[in-house]
Amino acid sequence: MKHTRRRILRIVGASGLTALGGVASADDTTTADGEAARVRIVHAVPDAPAVDVFVDGNRVLEGVEFKAVSDYLELEPGQHTVEVAPAGDGRESAILEQQATLESNTDYTVAAGGRLDSPEAFVFVDENEAPSADQVRLRAVHLSPDAPAVDVAADGNVLLEGLEFGNASDYVDVPAGSYTIEVRPAGETEAVATFDVTLDGGTVVSALAVGLLEASDDTQAFDLVTAVDAGGEETTTMTTTT
Repeated sequence: MKHTRRRILRIVGASGLTALGGVASADDTTTADGEAARVRIVHAVPDAPAVDVFVDGNRVLEGVEFKAVSDYLELEPGQHTVEVAPAGDGRESAILEQQATLESNTDYTVAAGGRLDSPEAFVFVDENEAPSADQVRLRAVHLSPDAPAVDVAADGNVLLEGLEFGNASDYVDVPAGSYTIEVRPAGETEAVATFDVTLDGGTVVSALAVGLLEASDDTQAFDLVTAVDAGGEETTTMTTTT
């Protein structure tokens, strides 16, 4: 069933909210400026509870709710193990484990996606160079497990085509300002969801499609989460009005 929901979202700066439950001490995971890899975590499993996140056996995030995007955590370059477990259950109860090899001075998004009975981890390299003050560098990330491949349009103009589940688009530069974003099944003109979005200049933004088109009382509905990759305050910042 197709449905259209309209939400008002704004990328903001210092007044934005960081969407995560808690952060453990980073003493064991930081490294010298300019040498570190930076990793943020996204909870995009629509039927999973809040989770804790472990890196190399150390808990680094606590009580992360669905749709939350963490701040970037600094890690030594090289191979690391990321585990996701229901909050409070310990890493022995991990529902997901991902090995990732990280390069220095590179930003990554690690998304826990799929469904609780078959979770998947997706690793994306993030853009870390902000555009000019009048531009926004924008990409879409498809993390809705029951949605088909999608096109993304802004003010009726298609920006991205045929984006499949578990993939991120290339970044595209658009003028800063307000847009009506439509998420459409690939090749179709009718939107499954519509969002009014204001994009501040000088930022790199990921728009993550999460949740389920066919949601139930026990699962989360389709939604759009916006996160700043670079520029601004480099954190997830969202104001929503129905």
